[in-house]
Amino acid sequence: METMRAEAAESWDESPIDAYFRLRREAVMIEAQAAERLAEFDRDGSFVDAGHLSATALLQADGDSGREASRRVGEARALRRHPEIREGYTTAVLDRPRVAMLLAAARVAPEVFERDERVLVDTISSLSAGDARRAVEYWKQAADQRLAAADAEHVYRRRRLDISETLGGMIAMDAGFDAEAGQTVITALRSITDPQQLDPDDDRTPTQRRCDAMTDICGYYLTHQNPPLSGGSRPQVSAVVSLAALQGEPGAPCAFDDGTVIGAETARRIACDSSVTRVITGPRSEVLDVGRATRTIPAAIRKALIIRDRHCRFPGCERPHRWCDAHHIQHWARRRSHQTR
Repeated sequence: METMRAEAAESWDESPIDAYFRLRREAVMIEAQAAERLAEFDRDGSFVDAGHLSATALLQADGDSGREASRRVGEARALRRHPEIREGYTTAVLDRPRVAMLLAAARVAPEVFERDERVLVDTISSLSAGDARRAVEYWKQAADQRLAAADAEHVYRRRRLDISETLGGMIAMDAGFDAEAGQTVITALRSITDPQQLDPDDDRTPTQRRCDAMTDICGYYLTHQNPPLSGGSRPQVSAVVSLAALQGEPGAPCAFDDGTVIGAETARRIACDSSVTRVITGPRSEVLDVGRATRTIPAAIRKALIIRDRHCRFPGCERPHRWCDAHHIQHWARRRSHQTR
């Protein structure tokens, strides 16, 4: 790496493209060196002198999550057992994703992998990420079908979906699917985000389209698939909204039932096609009366809309009616307030 830096310093005419790929190679080499140092203090126990019970605990104290710290320590240990992979990593012939592929394959049939390690390193180093993954998967199947199936079960057991609320009010998701489940999710999302089904003037980014598609799929399930009861009623998104918020007054109480604050416009949009329960409270928020839940868009009206419109009425959108919500042209909360005046 020092040689590369020296050469770069002498190349005053290095193009931005060349500089980018040189820096990428250097970054891979640094990752490999870090893994070697991690393996050293994991082996000699010097993490104890730093006040920690394990190398994993030391990495967590430095900011890694438990999962990430375990992955790094496991990877560093495995690299010590596979010199060909380690050499490919330290020379940037292999990047970290390809290193991870090979180390996972080594668990399937260790003796066969030891024999084929050099060939595998040479093979996948020149392939695209997708082709490299396929080549390794075919090797695993050929090496030992039974153990490859066991490895597939290991991948399946690692499936996960983590959901958390960020400081900015967004909901963040971090997921990992096995191959079959992943293809199911991808196929469902593609069925909605296919550019041929979208308005040419749709200016959403691909990530925004996938986010909206996931929301549509979950909303469709809650509305049409008769999910199991929870607390005596169907699962539903619930909000506690003051009449003032529905009438557009800023700063009026308006939040989901878990306390997440939402804007008045969001509440009005949700209320356009929802069940509404009137709750009258006293000056100290004591409940004085609870009215009967009523659906703002009656079933008969929705059926009439389906017969009349067949699909979405938004200009340029032809999504089928089963994917659509019914909305008032003039919000019912505003109309009611005007009628009472």
